[in-house]
Amino acid sequence: MTKTIRLLMAFVLLSTPCTHGQEIRQMSMAELFTLANRQNPDIGAADAKIAAARQGEAVAKNALLPQISASLTLSYLGDGTVLDRDFGNAMRDRLPHFSNSLSVELYQPLYTGGAISSGVRLAEKDTEMAINNRTNSVNSIRMAIATNYLELAKHRNLIQVYEENIRLTEKLLAAMKAKHSQGIVLKNDITRYELRRSSLSYDSLATANAIRIFNKNLVSLLGLEAATEIIPDIEADGSLIIAGDANTWIESAVANSPSLKSLDILTGMSSLNRKIAHSEYIPKIGLVAGDNFLGPVTFEVPALNKNYNAWFVGVNVKWNISSLFTTPKSTRKHDLELARIQRDTESVTAEIERRISEAATLYRQSIERLEIERKNVQLAEGNYAVVSNRFNNQLSLLTDMLDASNARLDAGVRLVNAEISTRFYYYQLHYIAGTLSTL
Repeated sequence: MTKTIRLLMAFVLLSTPCTHGQEIRQMSMAELFTLANRQNPDIGAADAKIAAARQGEAVAKNALLPQISASLTLSYLGDGTVLDRDFGNAMRDRLPHFSNSLSVELYQPLYTGGAISSGVRLAEKDTEMAINNRTNSVNSIRMAIATNYLELAKHRNLIQVYEENIRLTEKLLAAMKAKHSQGIVLKNDITRYELRRSSLSYDSLATANAIRIFNKNLVSLLGLEAATEIIPDIEADGSLIIAGDANTWIESAVANSPSLKSLDILTGMSSLNRKIAHSEYIPKIGLVAGDNFLGPVTFEVPALNKNYNAWFVGVNVKWNISSLFTTPKSTRKHDLELARIQRDTESVTAEIERRISEAATLYRQSIERLEIERKNVQLAEGNYAVVSNRFNNQLSLLTDMLDASNARLDAGVRLVNAEISTRFYYYQLHYIAGTLSTL
């Protein structure tokens, strides 16, 4: 029946005229994933954040370089006044009025208690977080694509099931109307099938609307033109078989889950922040050097209208004594943050284990259901053929024909749902384990 539905779908697509500007694209799941990597705006934003984080690493490493500063001052120097200690006998001291000052200083940090190296590592952790967030975005976007893609495929198959049953119902109605004219079938029997046709037409309309919704969602996720129509290519996706039991998938989630990786990175960042806070306890040591060029020489009386140059080099030791009182509070804050992250990690791990166990169970159940539904379709097709032949030969009642038709429709719908459910749980397991971004 699956092959028949696909052939009918292809026939409808080829025979339906395209809307102006509309593009029809038949795509597999792998093609959608590849296209999303290039065009999805969320993934593009995540790429931009990675680039910004890498630039942040370069900025953090600047703290390892010498700090060089220069200052140039040109000014008008007024005359000085010389006074006694009791502010008497004021005398005017004429000074050269043009004043210049040029100073150049260099500071090279030698030891900061790990503050600079921890700052660099913190910037690297920011990059790791940005990369992990991109993986999480790809994982989430691909799950959204998979969900809409599979729903689109399911509803495209369903509409073919409904249309086929509408066609058969109309064929049956034509035959019954002919028999009614012969007095063999009652008007009430025809009304019952007209009601069935009306119900099928409504289901077909609802399914067509669902197709438009899921198609629009996919177009938006892929960054395509709004008029694009996507035709799922389930055949190209092949058979999706999951190996390993729930424990294997739990181990994979521990190693790959973006949520757990995010918490691990946060643990590292909090540890580095604690180290930076703790470094306030430790004196900072650095190499200093400089040169001062100034004029006139005002520290002589009378002032000398000359330039004066002096240079220096040495070791600078700086210690923030108040850190003895402020740092313990900062380190305690980071200790509490580390404990919180550890509890969050345990909670998220337990939740992932529950979700994987559930998804693995539902996947195995969907495989078993798929086999059952395939057999049910064969049985329903065979039963419908027998009852239809007997009804045409006036050997069965209308109620028998109605039951057989309903069973055939129900079996077709259930088979479509079973096929899609199996694929959905396959992608869901990869999503929970954090490996969907690697497919």
